[in-house]
Amino acid sequence: MVRFFGYSDIIQGGHKRLKKNLVWIHAVSLGEVQGVTPLLEKLHERVPDCTIFLTVTTKTAWDYMQQYLKTVIFLDAQKFRMEILPLDFPWATKRFCQDLKPSVLALMETEIWPNLIRSCKMNKTRVIVVNGRLSPGSFRAYKMGKMFFRKILNEIDIVVAQSDKDSERFKELGYEKKISVVSNLKFDVRPKKHHLDNGAELRSRLAKKTVWLALSTREGEEKEISSLWKQRIFSEKDEVLIIVPRHPERFYKVLREVEITGCITDTKTNFLKQEGIYPKKCPSILIGDSIGEVQMYLAASDIVLIGGSVIRKGGQNPLEACIQKKIIFFGNYMFNFENISNDLIKENGAVLIETYNEWFSEGQKILNDENRRNSLRDNAFDFIARRGGSSEKYVDIILND
Repeated sequence: MVRFFGYSDIIQGGHKRLKKNLVWIHAVSLGEVQGVTPLLEKLHERVPDCTIFLTVTTKTAWDYMQQYLKTVIFLDAQKFRMEILPLDFPWATKRFCQDLKPSVLALMETEIWPNLIRSCKMNKTRVIVVNGRLSPGSFRAYKMGKMFFRKILNEIDIVVAQSDKDSERFKELGYEKKISVVSNLKFDVRPKKHHLDNGAELRSRLAKKTVWLALSTREGEEKEISSLWKQRIFSEKDEVLIIVPRHPERFYKVLREVEITGCITDTKTNFLKQEGIYPKKCPSILIGDSIGEVQMYLAASDIVLIGGSVIRKGGQNPLEACIQKKIIFFGNYMFNFENISNDLIKENGAVLIETYNEWFSEGQKILNDENRRNSLRDNAFDFIARRGGSSEKYVDIILND
């Protein structure tokens, strides 16, 4: 009902309670939801009486938030509600906005939905783009419809970009109001204690000296990485490889592909069902088959490859690896995190590679070089530590009438 018609049982069920002091935040998918959590926590800390209404689009984002809510501060369910965002049909967004009646809608990153924005303005709801980002691909797509999107863009009350380059792109698309630049919200994300504890347990159970992590891999990457890994294990190194596919629907397909290489392979879930520590029976490759546990996999690892960056897929957020002081590698195709990856390389907090084989060869050199290993880890941590604090600034913007 909510997707096509905008009728929400969640809104109707809490109709009276939801209308007071309500802030609506929309984060489309898993990456945006993970990035917005510091803002949710800071809002709750600053205005305890405020009701936060979060909408998401994807199932992975929904599932992640269900787990997140079990471990954080929203103990009063009346102070936090979540719903699926309606499709951008005029009748659906109109009904949804009329029923919800928020004081403000904060759109994460690049969520420019014409009917949603118009419906909010009809209800005198302020619309803010927070952590505004336009990747090269999104920018080209919007530019093709510039005459149409220019009008929609200028119905947005405030745009806050996460970099000067993003600010320039919003202006080039025709946004006429002043654009502020505030550092990426994802710089404020910190690992949760239960993820660190679970990562330490996984590391202990693996009982290996070195844990390599291929994080957020895409179609085709796992096969090549595991084939190269097969060549490494002949040297009987005391190490294990964890592969975490980007999309959960591929978990078991990847498991089958990796098993074909002949490496002893298991899923994380099945491996942890075993009792005790089995160093001789420990799998050579472990498939990460859980959602929203990136921090846990990082806590268990030493050296990380950012998936989707050696091939032309745009990469993935490396900041969670930075805050845990990991040795970080990525390829030339980090265009979805262009500013972060470029600055990280400039500040010697990560290593740029062209092939998967280079990850293993250069990675081994760094593991053998204590000074370089520690330098990379410290630089990665300093990179993110210096840039925090944006969630506080975004709360000020959202609450400022």
